[in-house]
Amino acid sequence: MIADLETRARHLAERSRELRDRIRRAQATQRSPDGAVTATVAPNGSLRHIEFSPDAGRLSHARLGEVVMDTVRRAQEQAARQAAAVVEPQFGGTAAMDFLTAAVPPAPAADAADDDLPLPRSLWAPEDEPGSAHR
Repeated sequence: MIADLETRARHLAERSRELRDRIRRAQATQRSPDGAVTATVAPNGSLRHIEFSPDAGRLSHARLGEVVMDTVRRAQEQAARQAAAVVEPQFGGTAAMDFLTAAVPPAPAADAADDDLPLPRSLWAPEDEPGSAHR
């Protein structure tokens, strides 16, 4: 009985480390519709990288600020959805998952999602791999 509990505790600790590592690797990149701004954010929403194309120089300072904020916001929303997707298989249907997803904006409409990049393969769970025996 104690050996079984120890085995279950080790498995749970391993799964927790795996989830933590997958969340840490998550990031989201969005490009503004006009291509002037590209922003990459960490899973917590902090800005990791921002890039301006030559087109950004043609925008007014006020408009460029709006484009930057919108692009970063969309990347933050995408990162939040990715982080939620990582933990959903383990915590879906629980109060913890409800708490996490309450802060996640709804997915954009299909036509607005065209700029979203797919969930990076580095975030896939082992059972998500094609041909996995875990399915």
